[in-house]
Amino acid sequence: MKWCVENMVAVLTFSISSLFYVRIFDPTNAAAGYSSPFNSACEGIHCVGDVELSIESNAIDFESDVNHPIFYRMVLFGGRGWSIFELPSNPDALLKLVFDSGDSVEESTCQYFPWAHNVAFDEKVLPAASGGNNSLYETADQELKEVLTLNNDPVWDGCKDQGDGTPGSCPMKESVDRSSAKDGAGIEEITVGVACGRLVTMFATEKSSIGLLFDITEIKSPNLKKVFHLSPANQNKSAGLAYNDGDIGEIDPETAIFLTGEQSPSGRAGAIFVGVYSGTFSWWEFECLDEGSQTKNRDLRQSSSATSWGVKLAWTTNILSVAIASLMQLMVG
Repeated sequence: MKWCVENMVAVLTFSISSLFYVRIFDPTNAAAGYSSPFNSACEGIHCVGDVELSIESNAIDFESDVNHPIFYRMVLFGGRGWSIFELPSNPDALLKLVFDSGDSVEESTCQYFPWAHNVAFDEKVLPAASGGNNSLYETADQELKEVLTLNNDPVWDGCKDQGDGTPGSCPMKESVDRSSAKDGAGIEEITVGVACGRLVTMFATEKSSIGLLFDITEIKSPNLKKVFHLSPANQNKSAGLAYNDGDIGEIDPETAIFLTGEQSPSGRAGAIFVGVYSGTFSWWEFECLDEGSQTKNRDLRQSSSATSWGVKLAWTTNILSVAIASLMQLMVG
C-alpha cells in the first residue's frame, strides 16, 4: 500500500539547519527518520490522496511549489507504527534505525479486534444534553456541544440502538475504519520494563483502546506477544451506557506506566493504563513460572501455566479520584 498525503499542515513554521538532519538522520537513506515504507514511497514526490498528517515544516518543501508541497522525511511519535533507534556513543554520529513496525500494528488490531479497527471512539461520542453523566457536554464550548448532539442523534451520526434499545451515541463497532484515513491506530505513550527476565514494551491505541505487548529482548526483532482490549464492553455499548453499567474500560488511554515488582501492590511487574475520557484505570500484571527468578525466558500467553508466563488484567476501577489517589500511593510508597 502506498502512503500518500493530501493535506499537510505545518505545526511549526521555523527552519532548522540542515546540519541537524545530517547529524541525526542519514540524508541519503530514505528509511532514516521514520518508516522505510512511508519515506521510500513519498520522498521527493508530490503526494496526493486522502490521508491527513500534521507535521513540522522541516519534512516538507513548501517553497518549490506552494500549491503542491513535496514530502521528504520525518519522525512521527505515535500514529500508525513505532520504531526503535540505536543511540550512538558519539553524539555527532547518526541515529540508526534498527526496527520499524510498518503496518503490523494495524494488521494486528484488525486481526484480533476487527470491531475496533481504527475506530473513532473519543470525547466526541460521549453523552449529550439528554444523556446521563454528561459533564463534558455541560462544560463544553458551543462547537463541541453541537458535535456531541449530532453524534447522539440517530438522524445524524448517532445510532437507533446504543446498546440497550434506546437511541444515542453509537457503540464502538459502528465506527470501524473511521480513523483509517487520518491517524490510523494512533499509538499513545509507550512504556518499557523488565518482566520475568524479558525486556518488554506495552502501549495502547488512542481511539480504539487496544493494548499491545511486545517482547523486545531481541531488540532488532520485537515479538508481538499479546493483543488485548481495554474496554471490551464498548463493542456493543455506547460510552455513556457502558459507564452507567459500570463496565466501561479505558477510553483514550493516553497514559501507560510500567511498575517493577518492587513498585507494584502485588509484588509482580505490570503496567497501569489510564483512560482520559472514561475516568478509569486498569492494572495488568505478569505471572512468572518462578516468582523468585528473573532469569528464565518464557513465552507470553493470555493466562499462566506451569510452563509459561503471561500478563493478565488484575483489576480495574471507574472512579477517577480513587485511581489518582492509588496511583500516587504506588509511586510514592
